[in-house]
Amino acid sequence: MHANRIRGFFDGLDSNQPTTEKIPETALEERQHLLRHHVKLVCREMTNGLFVYGSRGGLGKTRIILGTLRQEGILPLVLNGHITPLSLYTNLYHNAGSTVFLDDCDSLYRNLPALGILRSALWGDADDGRLVTYNSSQIDIPSAFQFTGRIIFTANTLPSKNDAFNAVLSRIDVFELDASNDEVVELMFRLSQKGFESMTTAECNEVVSFIADHASTRDLSLRLLEPSYQKFVYARHAGVDWRELVRTQLDQFCRNETDKLTSKVNDLDCLRQVIQDHASVKEQVEAWCRLTQKSRATFFRLKKSLEAEQDGTTPQN
Repeated sequence: MHANRIRGFFDGLDSNQPTTEKIPETALEERQHLLRHHVKLVCREMTNGLFVYGSRGGLGKTRIILGTLRQEGILPLVLNGHITPLSLYTNLYHNAGSTVFLDDCDSLYRNLPALGILRSALWGDADDGRLVTYNSSQIDIPSAFQFTGRIIFTANTLPSKNDAFNAVLSRIDVFELDASNDEVVELMFRLSQKGFESMTTAECNEVVSFIADHASTRDLSLRLLEPSYQKFVYARHAGVDWRELVRTQLDQFCRNETDKLTSKVNDLDCLRQVIQDHASVKEQVEAWCRLTQKSRATFFRLKKSLEAEQDGTTPQN
């Protein structure tokens, strides 16, 4: 998939785009919007750094951070992958007044010399400022310098039982971007309203419903959406079943289909019970969400499937 196509697709997530009607944000969009504000605090030099983490990939951490920096007129130094303490020190020295973005450099956060550099770069005192030092025969730059820039870094998980890393976090803001499968699906349905290439909204909704029903115990990612749409478009021209193409994509990561099936049966049982116990839809929704700890969007999706099953028809999304 071409990077520019993916970026263009996810630009639809940007709440700063003008709309003719104000639509309430989904739960995941609200957290994404809050992350933008945390990044802006860094941009406006109201905090020296920001650590963003979330065990579920594909929720937009990197896209939101880079997009917000761009909107604020900041071109950051981006470092990712494996970085040594020497490389970190050298890059900070040459970009001492800039914003540095350490994107998924997880190994760096377990390295004591690197954490010492980050501590110094993110906090100082009134006399010495943020003085960073590093002694090595391998460098041909000064062994000490003043860092006046900002650092944003990301990771999949918050390192535990690591006092040195906690000392770094105590100097900056920390933000967790995570979501449940229901919340990811809710945002997928929101995005499907825009359609995709030659696909109608109804066709996009059908794909999202299929993803939601066949995700098994896998943590869903927004990165699944465009490839699934592309498989639908391809299948229509090739005359094959798009569901099998999308299913193989999901099955690569599914661990236990029985768990998913059991969960869905339990959800449907709860749905039938609340419909029987409560007359109003409002009461049904509240009772079902309380019992299952799942979203309103999932309630209405299952209710539509149940009604179609009872009528002997195929639900239209």
